[in-house]
Amino acid sequence: MSWLTAVSDVRKIISDGPTDKLSYRKKVLNIINGVNKIFKTFEMRRVSNFTSPTGPVGVFVDDSPVTVISDDVTSGEFVVNTAPTDGQSLTATYYWQWFLDAELQEFLVDSAEWIGVGVDYTQIPESLRPASKEYAAHKAYQKLVSKMAVNLAETYQLYDAPDGKRFDPVSMYMKISKEKYDLALKLRNDVYDGRKGQAKAPISVSIAGRVRDVPPNR
Repeated sequence: MSWLTAVSDVRKIISDGPTDKLSYRKKVLNIINGVNKIFKTFEMRRVSNFTSPTGPVGVFVDDSPVTVISDDVTSGEFVVNTAPTDGQSLTATYYWQWFLDAELQEFLVDSAEWIGVGVDYTQIPESLRPASKEYAAHKAYQKLVSKMAVNLAETYQLYDAPDGKRFDPVSMYMKISKEKYDLALKLRNDVYDGRKGQAKAPISVSIAGRVRDVPPNR
């Protein structure tokens, strides 16, 4: 059976679902001067759209909700109907994610190649899917390391850069990436070791094609 839930399964492993990451009443970027109406949320790949907010989602001036007339969730930039004035606070509540589906699909292709079943991750045998998910998570955290290695203070020039004295995301994600790889290797080998000393390869494999009838010996 094809593995059609692979992307969402990996999202569960790395806690990157549509409601897993919530920023609550967080300050947004750009100046407040009574004229500027364009602002930006800090995180990339925001899930929530401010033009049609539901639940806790929304943009707030001094804790009162305001109307957003346009919103680009890909870049995080949005436009409010009325410019807040100097001295007011502008915050937002929203959900966000680390990765697009296309990125997770790339990690799953890598996991299929690592397991040794080709590049079509949807055909990974059920017994090897736990290993595949952990390996894809390993690749995801590796990607986060490269992203976090960029100095966010230099990128955005704001207060929201990680404080290395309190929290070092690069080291943490490197550690998690290694743990995910070690677990993936163990889960894969637990399946492959059923071959009792033979070269590590899937226990079973399907080969498409026809087999010619062999005439009986006379």
